[in-house]
Formats: sequence, structure tokens, C-alpha cells
Amino acid sequence: MIRKFALLVACLMPSLAAEGAEVAPLFQTSEVLDIRLTGPFRQIDRERDKDEEYDGFLSYIGDDGAEVQLEATFEVRGNYRLRSDICRFSQLWVDLRRREVPGTVFEGQNRLKLVVQCRQQERYSDYIIKEFLAYQMFERLTAPGFGTRLVNVTYDYSDDNGESRTHLGLLVEHKDTVADRAGATNVDLNRVSLTDLEPVQSTLVALFMMMIGNTDFSLAAGPEGDECCHNAKLLDREGSFVPIPYDFDASGFVNATYAADPNPSFGIRSNRQRLFRGYCLHNEYIDDAIPVFLNTQQDLFALVENSAITGRRAKRDAISYLEDFFELIGDSDEIDDEIISDCRG
Repeated sequence: MIRKFALLVACLMPSLAAEGAEVAPLFQTSEVLDIRLTGPFRQIDRERDKDEEYDGFLSYIGDDGAEVQLEATFEVRGNYRLRSDICRFSQLWVDLRRREVPGTVFEGQNRLKLVVQCRQQERYSDYIIKEFLAYQMFERLTAPGFGTRLVNVTYDYSDDNGESRTHLGLLVEHKDTVADRAGATNVDLNRVSLTDLEPVQSTLVALFMMMIGNTDFSLAAGPEGDECCHNAKLLDREGSFVPIPYDFDASGFVNATYAADPNPSFGIRSNRQRLFRGYCLHNEYIDDAIPVFLNTQQDLFALVENSAITGRRAKRDAISYLEDFFELIGDSDEIDDEIISDCRG
């Protein structure tokens, strides 16, 4: 059965990576990119209006040393992080003009999510680094996933002459670009049947979410009036719905001080506690999915060890948190008690 599962994963990954598709220039390297955004950020942070669009520019220094400037439109996004008491600075969409991006590092990208550093303190940049690491770890385990790139962002306030700030940020690929790259289409339903979920990927996602301590997701239902799902998107591949997760700041791995407490119905007291939220329908895949994690363990640890997380203690804490998960999945009794017995639906 393990060999069968491995073959299923092997078949799933290339088909969803869109055979022959090239990685977009923006996501070809993990090197931090310096960019400059110019826009009315004072107004944006004051209004926090999702229905408004704000004109501005994105610029960076190209390989030839010359400045590349692109027209941009900024939109406010998010829900929990949209609150000013949670994040001083608004989370953003960055829209670029299709006609301008060819030949630039943003070629193939016309709408990107920007994870904005919530506040100025150093720990908030660590939250972004750890959220970036979560995306990277998922990509090590399976495909497809959202492309990501860390950026040093200088925000020039066009509505406050001379005002600027520079913070770490994270650019995240748009769902439509992921779907195109994977040779699939986006699912725009609000709810889906569990039997329509691709079982291999769904099992890997559920275990991944347990690994990083994230209970803030659903693979089968979205918010009322919105498309499925919650902190995950579904790709339709020949009628089988493949989930890809995003937004990991509420996870125990990121351990953000601003993260909301877990749902009281889950019976856990903090986001650092793990809870398996996979589906009982997919339990038959658990035993064979676990070796995928075990075989990738050292790669995941190396990602954290080689990251820019500030301070040795913080880095050690992040690795230790992952080690607890691998200790759990190395014990068959723990697998029965903490995973298989805790399945839902």
C-alpha cells in the first residue's frame, strides 16, 4: 500500500505542476527582493476599504542596475488582519498592468497578494519569515502550492510628503496563476462533497496543517456567500478537487501574538496545541502518507535552520515545534490516538 500511495503522489505532482510549465521569474529564487511601492498608504490604512482601488507604482532595480517602474493598483484585503487593532498596516493586493510585466521579474503576474508586516517590532518580521517557511515546507511535500517570495518593501507615502517606511513582506501567487500553472481550473462553489476531494492531496494537507499546528481552515466549505474554502483553494482536475492551503499566521509554528484563539469547540487551549482535522473518509491513506513526511523531515529542518529567523533561540523553538510532530508520527500508538481517532466528518 505504501508503494501504491507513493505512486499516487508521484502521478499527482507532475500532472498538477503542468508538465513543461516554467516557474515564473518571481518565484525562481528564494533570494529576498527589494521593491519600492508608492501610493496613498496613509489613506489606505485609515480607510481599510476593500471596495476602493488606489493608484500607485511598484519599482525595483533590474539585473542591469537600472530602475524598473511599473504602474500598480493597491486594494485592501483580509479579514482578521484587516482590523487596525490587530495590524497597524493594511494587508494588500498589488495589481500590475499585463502590458508592462513582460521582460520584468514580474512577468506572468498581474495580481499578487502582499502579506504586509503588521507592526514595526522585530518579532513581526519573524512572523512573515515563518509564514514563508510554511509555504516552502508545503512545496517540499507536494504540489501544487502557492508560489511565494520574500521582499524588503519600502513604502513611499504619496499622500504624506517625505514619509516612508521599510518592512519585510511576502508576495503570494494569485490562485488563477496557480491554476493555470497546474493545468486546472478554480472551483467557485461555496461547499463541496467530501467525496469530490482528491484523497491523496487532502490527506497530505490535513497532516501538513497538523504539523504546523493550524486548525484555522476548511477543505470543504467557504464563508457564507463566498467560494470554498477557508484558508484553502480548490483546483478542479478532471472532476477531482485538489486543495492547496494558504494563510498560516494563525498556526502554532508561526506563533503570532495577535492570532485569534482556536475555536472553543475544538477542545484545545492554544494554537500551539495540535489537532488533526482531516476527514475519516481518508483514514485509509494516513499510514502511507506519513512516510512522505518522514522522508522529507531533514529538508524541512534545513529550511528553518538556514532561514533568516531572528535569533538562535527563536530558530531553535521553530525546529523544536516541528520535532514534536515527527516524534508523534513516529509512534504507531500516537498515530491511532491523535490522528486516526480524531478524524472528522
